[in-house]
Amino acid sequence: IHAPVPMLGDAATGETSRQSNLIIYAGQIIRGKGVDYLLRALALVRAPFECVILGEGSHRAHCETLSRQLKLDSRVRFLGFVPQDDLKRHYAAGSIFALSSVWPEPFATVGMEVMRYGLPVVAFDVGGISDWLVDNYNGFLVPPRDYRAFASRLERLLHEPDLARAMGQEARRLVNERFGFSAYLQNLEGMFAKALKGR
Repeated sequence: IHAPVPMLGDAATGETSRQSNLIIYAGQIIRGKGVDYLLRALALVRAPFECVILGEGSHRAHCETLSRQLKLDSRVRFLGFVPQDDLKRHYAAGSIFALSSVWPEPFATVGMEVMRYGLPVVAFDVGGISDWLVDNYNGFLVPPRDYRAFASRLERLLHEPDLARAMGQEARRLVNERFGFSAYLQNLEGMFAKALKGR
């Protein structure tokens, strides 16, 4: 039973003034979080885009150097640590969330947070991410470390904004239904009822 996913203030419930080509990454910038794989994927994307990378970590300097080497410095911005209010603003403005972890994330709660804002997610299929990310439904699951496939999925969502919006709507619906506080309480009650019945 997963704990309910916190809402960062008032998540969007309808259409917002999104940028149709804004890709968001939020998280630590350390080895295993795959920001280097994300950058290699972005270097293959031909559709116009902007990407903001939110977070800090020991791998940031390496990734900034890699971004320049890949000639992404005009399209990728490293914004460092972002306060929660600014984080909400970025989620509300974005069109795609990139979850590039290559280590087996137990759950990756950040995916739940961004889905509340109606963002489709592109992620490597590692750890528990497939517990909430359904391929071709609320985003795309990509084979681990396959940055070319990652680029292809990003490109598709950039070229098909209607698909991105539809997946974002399904993402919001899924997280509200399965990972909200009422669902959490119902699951707990069901578990307790089974335990009592077993006794």
